[in-house]
Amino acid sequence: MAGPGGPPVSLILPNRNNEPVLDLFLETLARHTTYPDFELIVVDDGSTDRSLAILERWRDSGRFAHFELVPIAAAGIVEALNRGLEVAAGELVVRLDGDATLETPGWLERMVGFHATDERVGVVTPRTVFEDGRVQSYGLDVVGPEGVHDRGTRITEPVGRRTLDIKVERPLDAESEEGNEVAEVDAAIGCCMLFSRELAREIGGFDRGFAPVWVEDFDFALGARRLERKVFYVPDVLVAHRVSLRNPRHQASRRELALHGLRRRIGHLVPAPLRAEAARAARLGDHDPRRAAVLERHYAYWQRKWGWHPLNPDMERILDRYGGTEVCWAYDPERRRAGEEIIAAAQRAPASTPPSRPSGG
Repeated sequence: MAGPGGPPVSLILPNRNNEPVLDLFLETLARHTTYPDFELIVVDDGSTDRSLAILERWRDSGRFAHFELVPIAAAGIVEALNRGLEVAAGELVVRLDGDATLETPGWLERMVGFHATDERVGVVTPRTVFEDGRVQSYGLDVVGPEGVHDRGTRITEPVGRRTLDIKVERPLDAESEEGNEVAEVDAAIGCCMLFSRELAREIGGFDRGFAPVWVEDFDFALGARRLERKVFYVPDVLVAHRVSLRNPRHQASRRELALHGLRRRIGHLVPAPLRAEAARAARLGDHDPRRAAVLERHYAYWQRKWGWHPLNPDMERILDRYGGTEVCWAYDPERRRAGEEIIAAAQRAPASTPPSRPSGG
């Protein structure tokens, strides 16, 4: 864990229409961020709810020593993230998400500390669970026959005939052992990921080809691998993704707003299978056809950029193009061994405070 002399860190929070969850997010962040040298940069992406008023109240409250609020016209999360990178002054950067609360006291010390163990560490990502306790991500599997999916989940479509990366089965975090150990992973999701500002500059920021939203996060992390950096998952930092508490990010109809409000008020009283069926019937969240359309467009862009389809990859082609690089680290014994050595060294490093188990979502 990083000591008092750790490098300055910029926390970048892109926000759009997170009014119902913003106070919880910021209260939890203020309480659990004990790192001595950080700034919080919030880029509001043209919110149409009361987000901006809440953010101004928090900025003026003095709870954060360095809080910069940057309102921009609605352009999507990719533009908001890149604007945040332009403003950031920290040596390290943490990308956050306004509906994903940091549940572990001292979380930033832990992530900074792991990053500092070896210059080959490019991105560090924590344990991310949904508010109902299901696994969201223990890092991402990207380069493999099954195609991209959250590590800790199981794809529900046939290998080679997948249609959406969100079609997976998610076990309960409390019943899963896969997420209990530090691990090298292909990539990371955007709820929380730490990297250096210099690495972000080398990558070129978040790719605008994935505007307005989605896929840009694991593209960024794999971009770190293309620059011969590694990506690691750390289980002792917990993030709770509270998707039911946010407002729609798009221009929503009255019906959608009413359904989202109803879900916030009584959703916790309804069993998970019934909630999923209701969302499917109402075409909300993952079942919104507009979401599928955006993802399909991004898959096509990914294929043009990287040379393979992210869901149905041609492994022979990938290994021919990226074999012997960090992109295909899992297929290279020496690179796997290097990752194992980094993990072992990190676990031997002295901690400034005793480690503690995440408290839960």
